[in-house]
Parts: sequence; structure tokens; C-alpha cells
Amino acid sequence: MNNLDAGFEFLMKQNHVGIVYGVLKRLNIRVDNPQFDDLKQEGFIHLATKYSQYNDELDDDRVCGYLFQAVYWHLLDILRKQQRTNNHVISVETEVDGEGFSPHDEIDGIDLLNQLWLHCTNNQRKFLCCAYNESMTVTDIARKYHVSRKTVYQWKKGVQEEFYKLG
Repeated sequence: MNNLDAGFEFLMKQNHVGIVYGVLKRLNIRVDNPQFDDLKQEGFIHLATKYSQYNDELDDDRVCGYLFQAVYWHLLDILRKQQRTNNHVISVETEVDGEGFSPHDEIDGIDLLNQLWLHCTNNQRKFLCCAYNESMTVTDIARKYHVSRKTVYQWKKGVQEEFYKLG
């Protein structure tokens, strides 16, 4: 029998699925949450994986506590990664003063971006490409170009100064 099969067998016996539901409750993830089913499945898989890696010497209560904590941290990591990603995405569809963007606003924005591009240095253009097109964080940009975060912040500041000159 595969180790993961033993983990899923443990999950189904004596209602150990309650461990995952308890974790979801602790994280305030309710059934009406759109992520509920995905996180539940992630929790089941992680519980089975951790059980297959677990040393069988401890009693059932300690195993359940260990698995609860392991699933909790795993799901919390997933939620934090999603939150971090969502914080760096700039939504173009947001409304300004109660009115949506028109196609003319988008064209004006593209023209402004093109003018800004012409006035920026190569490093500032690197920042624009990574931040605007790829939604990368300052840390990600620094890693990509093997420079310090301070350097990337200087590139960003230069882009902002050029933007204010145009506006």
C-alpha cells in the first residue's frame, strides 16, 4: 500500500475529515466562500501527506493535534500567497468618481504611458515593464535584475518624477 493511501485511509476512518473542517472554521472560511471547496481539498491532501510522513509512535490525540497544526499552517500559507498576489494587481476596471472608464480614457492612459516610456532611462523602463506588465513586486524585480531593493525603489522614484513632469 502506498504511504499516501495510508494517509487517505486515516482521513476517512473515525471522521478525521473533521480536522480539516476545524481548520477551515479557525480560518473563518465558511461554506459560502468561493474558495471553500478548493481549500478543503488542499487540506485533505496535505493531511494525508503529513500522516504518511508521520512517525506512528504517538497516540491518536497527538497525531490529530499535529495534523491540525500542519493543515492550518499549509492553508494559511496558501491564503497569504493569494493575498500577496492580489495586493500587487492593479485593476483597470475600477471606477473613478462613480463613473467607469471609457475607451477614450484607456487610450489616453496608453498615450501617457508611451510618453513616459520615452522620457525614462533603461532602468526605469525595466521597472515599468516588470511592475506594469508582469505585476512584479519590488523584491521580485530586484531578484530578477540582481540589484538591491533600494535600487529598484530609486528606479520607481525616477519613474514617478518623470510622470509628474508630464502631468
